[in-house]
Amino acid sequence: MEFRSVIKNAVFYDPFNNFQKTQRPTDIRVDPLTGRSSRIIYFPITLPPPADQSRLAEVTKQFCPFCRPAVFEKTPRFPEEIIKEGRLTRGSAVVFPNAFPYDAHSAVAAVTEGHYVKMDAFDVRELEDGLLAGCEYLRRVNALYPQCVHLSINMNYMPTAGGSILHPHMQLIAGDLPTNYQREHAGLFLEYRKAHGTDYFSDLIDQEERRGQRFIARTKNIVWLCSFAPLGIAEFLAIFEDATPIIQTDESVIQDFSLGMATVLRYLASMNFASFNMALFSAPTDSRAFPTHARIVPRTLLPPVGASDVNYLEMLHHEVLTIIKPEESAKGAATLFKGVFGG
Repeated sequence: MEFRSVIKNAVFYDPFNNFQKTQRPTDIRVDPLTGRSSRIIYFPITLPPPADQSRLAEVTKQFCPFCRPAVFEKTPRFPEEIIKEGRLTRGSAVVFPNAFPYDAHSAVAAVTEGHYVKMDAFDVRELEDGLLAGCEYLRRVNALYPQCVHLSINMNYMPTAGGSILHPHMQLIAGDLPTNYQREHAGLFLEYRKAHGTDYFSDLIDQEERRGQRFIARTKNIVWLCSFAPLGIAEFLAIFEDATPIIQTDESVIQDFSLGMATVLRYLASMNFASFNMALFSAPTDSRAFPTHARIVPRTLLPPVGASDVNYLEMLHHEVLTIIKPEESAKGAATLFKGVFGG
C-alpha cells in the first residue's frame, strides 16, 4: 500500500515579508485506494469562534417541524406496509418519510428533542437513539424490498453543511441503485481483494496502526483514523471491524460508534468548527470487502469574509483543498479518545 505524497514548491517575492524571496509548499496526496488526490496548502489561519446561533434558533424554533409536538403533527407518515405505526420512535428520535425524498425509500430521523444543540453538547444516548431508529427503518425496508441493499445514514448539521433545518436530524436512504461513492468503492474494494488477496480496510488499519501518524484509536468494535488524502478540510474515518450490514449490527456496536462520533464532534468544536457532514455506509452484504464504515467531515466558512470551504477545485476539478494536516487532526483527536475510551 503506497501513501504517495508529492511536494510542489511555489517561489515568489513576498510582500508580507519585505519582498523577500519565499518558498511555499503544496502537499499533493494520492489516496491509496482510489488514486484521487487532495492538496494540503499553506494557509496560516486559526478559525475564529463560531457565530452564536441562539437568535436564529429562537426564530426557527417557532415553526420547526421537527420539534415536539409538531413532529407528530406536521411530518409525513409511512404507508402501513412499511411502518404500521406511521412513524418510528426510539427515545428522543422520531423517524418519518422525507417529504423531499432522495430515493423511493428516503426518511428523516429527528435526533434530539432540543431544537439547537451545539457540536460539543450532543448527548451520546440521543445519537444512539437516532442511529438505532434509523437502522430499524432500513431493516424494515430491506425486509420488504430485498433488492434495496445500498443503505446509508447521513447528516448535514447546520446551514454551513447544507442543513436546511436547524434541528439536528439524520437522513436515511435505502435503494437498489447505489450512489456514486457506493458503486465506485464497491468496485475498488473487489479489485483490491483480487489483486492482493486481502481486504483494503484490513490492510489500511494494519498500515496506519503501525505508522501511528493518522491512527486515532481502536475502540471495542471500531477503528478510528484520519484519512491520508481527506475528502474535506479534515476527515475522520470509522471502520467497523464487524463486516455485517448495519441492519444486522449489534446494538453495542452502534453504541460504540455513537460515543466515538460524539468524541470527534467535541474535538472539532475545540478547533472552532460548528458544522459537519456525516455518512455511515452500510456493508451491502456480509462481506469484509466492503465493511460498514463512516466518514465525518467538518464544514466551515473561512475568514475574513466567510468564504465557503468548497471552491472550484473541489466542485469542478473534484480535488479537495485543505489547510489542515491529517496528522495534526489525528493527534488532537487521539488525546480525547484516550480520555473517553482509555488506553
